[in-house]
Amino acid sequence: MRNAILGAVLAIGLAGPLAAENIALVIGNQSYAALSEARGAGQMADAVALLEDMGFTVISGADVSAPEMREDLAALHTQIADTGAERVVVVLAGHFAHSQSGAWLMGAPAERLGLARADGQGLRLEPVLEIAALAKDAAVIWLAETPVGESYGLGLQPGLPERLMVPQGVGVVRGQPDAILAGMRALLRPGTALAPVVDRNRNLTGEGTIPALIPFLPAGYAPGARADLRAFATAQEQDTEAAYLAYLDAFPNGQNAQAARAALERLRNAPERVEERLLLTRDERRAIQRDLTVLGHDTRGIDGLFGPATRRAITLWQGQSGAEQTGYLTRDQIFTLAAESARRSAQIEAEERAAREALERADREFWAMTGAAGDAPGLRSYLERYPSGIFASLARDRLETLAEISRAEDRARDLEAWRRARAADTDSAYQSYIRDFPEGEFAPAARATLAARAPSPPAPEAEESAAIAAALGAERALGLSQPTRLLIEQRLSRLGYDPGPLDGVFDDQSRRAIAQAQQAFGLDDTGFVSQDLVTALLSNLLRDFFD
Repeated sequence: MRNAILGAVLAIGLAGPLAAENIALVIGNQSYAALSEARGAGQMADAVALLEDMGFTVISGADVSAPEMREDLAALHTQIADTGAERVVVVLAGHFAHSQSGAWLMGAPAERLGLARADGQGLRLEPVLEIAALAKDAAVIWLAETPVGESYGLGLQPGLPERLMVPQGVGVVRGQPDAILAGMRALLRPGTALAPVVDRNRNLTGEGTIPALIPFLPAGYAPGARADLRAFATAQEQDTEAAYLAYLDAFPNGQNAQAARAALERLRNAPERVEERLLLTRDERRAIQRDLTVLGHDTRGIDGLFGPATRRAITLWQGQSGAEQTGYLTRDQIFTLAAESARRSAQIEAEERAAREALERADREFWAMTGAAGDAPGLRSYLERYPSGIFASLARDRLETLAEISRAEDRARDLEAWRRARAADTDSAYQSYIRDFPEGEFAPAARATLAARAPSPPAPEAEESAAIAAALGAERALGLSQPTRLLIEQRLSRLGYDPGPLDGVFDDQSRRAIAQAQQAFGLDDTGFVSQDLVTALLSNLLRDFFD
């Protein structure tokens, strides 16, 4: 796309001489048909704005072909010839290529590359240098290179050559797009020479005429109000101290300088900046949060971090104090907040002390009515109401003493009853003792005596133990290995019995599952594996397999 100004420039050129003194050509080719994107070349639109702000007549194009670039260069040549331009700036960005015979900026649509087609696919730099040298005072050519990593065809090398044949009076500055823009901004500041700009930016290199003392734009140069207005609009859009300082640095006496200084004052006196300049430490911020909490404002924690909850708390406190509700504190407000918190803390302490005294009075009065008498019901009644009361420890000690007395009396009665039973030494006497003292100290002895006098019934436990021992012996005779035990557990689980963990270890849960399976198969439910059970499990397994 070519800037519409080209047509206007040509039309005016046909009509007669122009009065423009400074002329620029800016071409940025970023999107290529046969090459990768030239990253950063699209930023050259910012270069157009910079030059226009400084009063340059700018011819520009973006992603243009070789013929279009040559038309733009022709328009530049015409402008210089017609106006006798004092200063000329040329900015070229995109993919460059070179050979022994010259260097070119490649056109964006270029597809058929190579040295033989270079003049048809790109803009040769030698005519650009020659035309720029027609400037009366100074000419600077900015070449914004992008990293290369591809072929430009037979006979062409990527990038610019190490040196160019630069005419007298022309300075050439190379660098990547960001560095080029930074250098241009610095050079277009009135009173600035080119050499210091190149020297201060290590990402720029210069060759040709690089003046060290002669400024490119004279000190006091003022192209008009347009640059001032645009710079101030940018500062207003950003609305930061840095933006307004940048404007004042460029236009210290500009038509918007007073407004910029007023905006700076506003920003510097903004509530958040006022608080920021206090340099509050983490502990000081915690103290502020504690003060707000004491006054009933929830800061969602006392951590020294002023998040949304703390800001809301500050805003509410400011509203209650009649201050502007900014959510940010001044030094005086911090002192006022601390004083209010101290008064409220003293008030809370007095209220808590009065409440404690009232509670203590009630505690003592209730003790006088209940526990002071020393009886168990009164002591328990006191402890139910005041488990941590003034006399709670004393009440528990007295209850324990009463309990010990009661236990001693109970033991004495138990001992006397046992003595009477032993003296009588009859079944009815021992039965009477057990009835009166079922949990007595001598109850086991009484039951043992009665049991010794009764005839001995058969011992089913012995018979049961013998059966268990036989079943255990039969299981051991099978010599079940751990994998076999695991298989039995898995089979039991498959049949719906829960043997517990499937680990090949027969625990209580496994024994219960074995007994349940034995019942289901009509076997003795001993809980121990028998040959019959193994046969039943295997038979059932085969049946499942064929089913």
